[in-house]
Amino acid sequence: MDPTPVLHHYPALVDLPVSPITAGLINDTFALGDTHILQRLHPIFAPEVNLDIEALTAVLSEQGVPVPRLVRTAQDKLWVTLETPAPAAGTWRAMTRLPGQTHHRATGPEQIRAAAQMLGRFHGALLGTSHRFNFARPGAHDTDKHMATLAKAVAAHPDHRLHAQIADMSRELQARWNAWGTIPSLPMRIGHGDGKLSNFLFDDAQRTVTGVIDLDTMAWMGVDIDLGDALRSWCNPWDENHPTPHFDKALFAAAVEGHLDASSSWITAQERRAIAPAVERICLELSARFAADTLNDAYFGWDPQIAPSRPDHNLLRARGQLALARSVAEQRADLMDIACG
Repeated sequence: MDPTPVLHHYPALVDLPVSPITAGLINDTFALGDTHILQRLHPIFAPEVNLDIEALTAVLSEQGVPVPRLVRTAQDKLWVTLETPAPAAGTWRAMTRLPGQTHHRATGPEQIRAAAQMLGRFHGALLGTSHRFNFARPGAHDTDKHMATLAKAVAAHPDHRLHAQIADMSRELQARWNAWGTIPSLPMRIGHGDGKLSNFLFDDAQRTVTGVIDLDTMAWMGVDIDLGDALRSWCNPWDENHPTPHFDKALFAAAVEGHLDASSSWITAQERRAIAPAVERICLELSARFAADTLNDAYFGWDPQIAPSRPDHNLLRARGQLALARSVAEQRADLMDIACG
């Protein structure tokens, strides 16, 4: 795809060299030299998400949290919508490019401690911000709904070649969710919404976070949800495509320590008690989502270097998150002790 038609809306950027960035699987992303990023939004995000990003990154930047800032067009707009040509049609935006490296799996406790401390700073910087979101994803963490969606997919696709494997997973996922417990009532915080490790940029030593990226998923949520989603990524020593991941208790301890470095003045005891169960919940929820996507052949921008088809890649991810859920459940008592201190 040639993004050149978009650059005419950004005169100051039009002469920068363009190169694709293929690490992400949702938005189409291009580097504009070393200083800027050009991105086409996936249709799951409405263009108005950029209004939220503009408002909240202003607060985050003021509080010293390194985040990309949107670049306005020549018409003083935050995004460009192209109807034609077809390959480049869609909603586009430009933003500043932050220094640092992306990592898809943990390299050690110091790296995870740094990521957790930055997420704590992120949460703390937005305390007291009364933002009303222009774009939201209702039910993003409605675990019951995701379980029901999976059950419907199993019933709707009896002839799918992967049906038997997904049906077995569905039964286990529902049983584990039924036994999980009661969802706690916690304060609503503005969270990142997708705090996986690859959404933090690191310096060469991997001990300092140089940027927090992919901010389309910011929303009001319990801090347990945001941490649960981050920890299931940070505390898995393998990347998300590994067939046999496990949850590393030492990395979890480093993450809790790092977050508390930044959040100890405001995080409540109830929120701390909710962290470990939330990790298991998010793993179960994601496994159910990926399992349903396997049968529905939906959503995920699969990588043909990892799996031969979208359903096969979704199955791999569903199995990985279920394995993580089992690992967290086996260690829940120890993890609760670590989180509650």
